[in-house]
Formats: sequence, C-alpha cells, structure tokens
Amino acid sequence: MNAFEPVALARSARWQRVADRLARWAWPVLLASVALALVGGAIVGVWNPATGAPEPYVDECADPPCFGGGGLPGARDLPATLPFLGYGLAIALGLPSVLAGGWDVLRGRWAPGGRRLLAFVGPVLVVFGTEILPHLVSPCLPAALGADWLPPVCERTERGVDVADRWHALDHALVGALPMAALYRLALRRWRPDVARLRAA
Repeated sequence: MNAFEPVALARSARWQRVADRLARWAWPVLLASVALALVGGAIVGVWNPATGAPEPYVDECADPPCFGGGGLPGARDLPATLPFLGYGLAIALGLPSVLAGGWDVLRGRWAPGGRRLLAFVGPVLVVFGTEILPHLVSPCLPAALGADWLPPVCERTERGVDVADRWHALDHALVGALPMAALYRLALRRWRPDVARLRAA
C-alpha cells in the first residue's frame, strides 16, 4: 500500500503521533526555505552588479584548519544564511521521526518505520544536494574544460572558471535546492502523502 497506513497510525503511541505532526510542519518550512533561497539569490545577483575586474584571490587561511574569523554575518549574507536556518529547522522537526521510525522498525513494522524516517532523511538530503550538486553540475563546466564561450554568470579568476560570487547563492538554490526539494516532494507524495500536504495538521 502506497499511503501511510491508517492502521499503523492508529497503533502508534501518542509521542509517535506528535512526531508525525512535527514532520507535517517540516515540509512547509523546507519549502519556504527553498523559496527564500531562490528569491534572495536572485536579489543578490541582480542588485549586486560586478564592478570592473574581479578581485584577486586571497587565501584567508594560510595554515588550515582555520575556523571562525570575519565576525557575524551581515545583511549581505542573509540570502545565504536564512535558508540554511530554515533547512536546519526542517531537520530538527524531523528528528522525532527518527525515534518514531526506529521504534516501529524495532517492533517489526518496517514499512511505517521507513516512512517515518523519510521526514528526517529527506531534509538532510536536500541540504547535502544543495551544497554538492552545484559543484557537479556547473554552468561554467564547458568554459572550465576549454570552451571559448563563457556564460554570463561565470567568471575567470586565478582559481579557474567558476560561478561569479554575486550569482553563487542563486546557483546553489536553482541547481541544488530546487531539484532536491522536488525529488523529496515526489518521495513524500508516494510514501508520506500526509506530510506532503501543505496544511500541517
């Protein structure tokens, strides 16, 4: 059965039902975070035009590992930091589902347990995809491989060809967060339709 079985929910303990309710809040939070990343990345890209030649690369950490430095994030960093706060909240809302799903698995209820685990694993994979996919699927890849044509969102620096800093946040949102959230939505619709609805019960 594809739907999250009502019988399994009825057999759930009260704390498991609370975990399911929190999981239903995680999807709208994750969706809002992706939307915020897209809008914020577009605003930074459009309102932060490149001025002249790119600044030379300066390695701020001459002797790794280096931690901290630079102070607190400023207003310019909000399009990058706010979505990650939302991703973190979605993961935190899915944490009780790890316990609820683990409890089901220990009781031999594999299908409901696995479905409950999806509420935590999905947001974690969205975050990993957001950080990894844009570096694997880059619009600058043809230019980095030697093509003469350079897309307008890319720039050549001492480090090579990469997405320009002003388009970096939008690149991570478009190439990473958006497709991963779409895949997670498909998984939710198949295995947790109760979570996939935007109305949190």
